[in-house]
Amino acid sequence: MKNLSILFLPVLSFSCSAYYDVPQAVTENGTRISVKLTDKATSAEQDKEYTADIFVFDDDRLQRLDSYQRIRCRPGEMPSAASQNGKKIIAAIINPQSDSYGWDHISSFQALQNEVADLKKETGHGMLMSGVGYVEAGKDAVCDISISALAAEVQLRSLRCDFSGKPYQESAIKDVKAYLTNVNAVAKILQKDGFSPETLCNQGGLVKDDVLAFADRDLIVRKIGNEVGSQTVYPDISLICYPNECMEETAGSPFTRLVIEGRINGQTCYYPININRDGRSGTGISRNCRYIFDVTLKSTGSSDPDTAVSPADIDIACLIAPWDEKDNTEIIF
Repeated sequence: MKNLSILFLPVLSFSCSAYYDVPQAVTENGTRISVKLTDKATSAEQDKEYTADIFVFDDDRLQRLDSYQRIRCRPGEMPSAASQNGKKIIAAIINPQSDSYGWDHISSFQALQNEVADLKKETGHGMLMSGVGYVEAGKDAVCDISISALAAEVQLRSLRCDFSGKPYQESAIKDVKAYLTNVNAVAKILQKDGFSPETLCNQGGLVKDDVLAFADRDLIVRKIGNEVGSQTVYPDISLICYPNECMEETAGSPFTRLVIEGRINGQTCYYPININRDGRSGTGISRNCRYIFDVTLKSTGSSDPDTAVSPADIDIACLIAPWDEKDNTEIIF
């Protein structure tokens, strides 16, 4: 999680690694607010600017919009913006996919909760993040908001072949690539859990038109190299998808899969892997999680990119962790 702190202060006297540039204004019966993005959230790209949309809603039955600001994050600046006094809901969207006019129809918190993001618009250098906090403006000094990425990361950390005892045991797999199939491409920006696919891309396999529609195609498919043999290679490939937590696999809600594809002795082979679906405990792909795979190929896999391989075909170790934390859970199957 990233922590976004929103301070309600008449005078700004604090410092941090990054601030958002918002208009200097204050409304009648209101208070100035200052918005900062903590160093933990910006350490990877300290010199780059970030765009954030900040929505302030009344925390009552109607939850109407109080104010909206589009702000820029620049290290060292100390901006402020206006909000009416009273109990408030504050929603923050970092790296939004639309311009500020795209929110003209938002008049309530419920309306914002129904807004969706499009995976095809994501880019590797600025993933969409969001979070919500609660505060009483004019009374509370600070509102801390946990900001997290809407997407999840699927990382292929290492890959090797072990064809011992097979007629092709001296062979390597060539023209190797990794990609995601049955990818949830649309998700509600503020949703925390319970995600089911709304719009699928790469359904059942690698779909060229779907890949071409991505602003950053490396998020969905990557080449690994000319060939992989018995020596472990570390491609360190990271792919991105929106969460998919459907309880059961159906035609309309298939599981998202990591597919390794290549050729062995001229034959095209597929190794589809269900992501976090190991028996009863797997819950699928969650928001802001990283799934790290170490894979050993043991057979020619499958001729179908949409049928998951069995333990006889592949050894998998999968580490699961929040995107921004090192602690993780290891699953081996």
